[in-house]
Amino acid sequence: MALSKQPLYGTIHLGASSMSITIVEYTTIDEVKIIDYASRDVNFGEELFHNKRLSFQTIEEICRLLKGYKRMLEEYGVEHYTVYATAVVREAENRRSIMDQIFVQTGFKVEVVDMPKEIYYKYFGLYYHMMKQGLTDTKDAALFIDITSGGVGLTVWQKGSLVFQENVHLGTLRVMESFNRNQRSSLSFPAAVGEYLHSMLQPLEDEVRRFNVKYFVLSGDEPREIAELMGFKTHSQETMSLLPQQFEDFVESFHGVSATKLVNQYNVPEHRANILMPTIVLYTELLKMVRPQSLLISPYGFAEGVILYKGAELENHHFLDVMREQNLQLARAIARSYQVDEAHVAQVERFTVQLCHNLADFDIDERMIFVLRTAIILSEVGKFVSLRNHSEHAYRIIMGTDLFGLSDREKEVVANVVFYHYKGKPDDDDENFHYLKEVQKILITKFVAILRCMRALDVSHKLKVSKLAIERNDKCIVVKATTKQDLSLEKWTFEREAEYFSEVFGLEMVLRIGGK
Repeated sequence: MALSKQPLYGTIHLGASSMSITIVEYTTIDEVKIIDYASRDVNFGEELFHNKRLSFQTIEEICRLLKGYKRMLEEYGVEHYTVYATAVVREAENRRSIMDQIFVQTGFKVEVVDMPKEIYYKYFGLYYHMMKQGLTDTKDAALFIDITSGGVGLTVWQKGSLVFQENVHLGTLRVMESFNRNQRSSLSFPAAVGEYLHSMLQPLEDEVRRFNVKYFVLSGDEPREIAELMGFKTHSQETMSLLPQQFEDFVESFHGVSATKLVNQYNVPEHRANILMPTIVLYTELLKMVRPQSLLISPYGFAEGVILYKGAELENHHFLDVMREQNLQLARAIARSYQVDEAHVAQVERFTVQLCHNLADFDIDERMIFVLRTAIILSEVGKFVSLRNHSEHAYRIIMGTDLFGLSDREKEVVANVVFYHYKGKPDDDDENFHYLKEVQKILITKFVAILRCMRALDVSHKLKVSKLAIERNDKCIVVKATTKQDLSLEKWTFEREAEYFSEVFGLEMVLRIGGK
């Protein structure tokens, strides 16, 4: 459904190597018109990775640029905008001071995007535009490689499904930080970087190779810049296709890629050369690992992904459902690797969605249902480690896993729901719970109450309930379960869990059992 009017929306991105503003007129996800765009190359990231913090002078420079962007918003009359910061603020030791100074000097509240969410925004926009071009229908696997200043995201899709996703803290500036200036000027440096990257990526080699990837998909500024160095024009909004051999010939022409050679041979500014050099070497190592048939370069990056995502949320576009289902498929693949009881999990997930649709007035919307479904899918992964204290093991597994499509705060919700789904109740005395934000705690409490009731209906893991109907009035929710089997264990467990549900929601929960 299109929005009732065509608002202007602004996105400001504070990155490690550039700051930018994009102002668009958003009608629908298919009709996004760029009204204005401005970008400034910066080298804040290099300072961050050397000093772990940004200096007073750098913060002042950030605020000066942001004031200019604020004037642009005012000139266009833009009322709706978001200021995003990625690794350059996310990983700074003085992060709070940076955000406070920005607010004091500009009035901007900065949304700091964690690495999984940053990569997801890019994937959201990339996948949508490739889908519109008919490039996602192939039965062959495609690997989306997203290299940021602080990390690398590897995402594989096949036949419209997400089948693999891994994020590695191995970004361009992080690589350069691992070597001092003398080492970077050595003739051996290009080979050493290649070996270093190979050692870091090697644990993922077998995992990625098993998908028989045919396409490498690259997006953002660096791939376009590299293509232009190779002599290709990248002004089109269409996805560009190159042969891997063309890229390999380009790399071979350097006889060892270095930042100095990029500066001397192509007049690339030094701060850009320090980003492009490890990017080129990373692509080279990944090409050796996978050997795809084609390289696809998309012009869409972080700003485009954010705009599409936020716009899709505003109009509740059906593409959100497509992407959420992809993310749930990936969560199921993760759960499968821990040998969960998939039939039981699917039953609990189905019952839970039914109940949630009767609780919309408790601020449980489609996004929240998606988060809860993710928790259900992963609720039994801890049993792979040990049946004893399996919820605690599951909590640690989830906290140590990047869940694509979820922010870090949403992942904390998932992990805590799983921690309490079997026994115990959310309690501020628990280390995993007390440090969370109040809004997270409230959500976890609601989710645990819902999940424990719906889990009770298949506590035996025997799928006894063939049909479930849920009715609600002002004071009561009636759950009607149809079965031809003895449901005594499920009934007793449900009645015990229903007490906590009533405490949380202020609604009586009643189970009625029928045999038809």
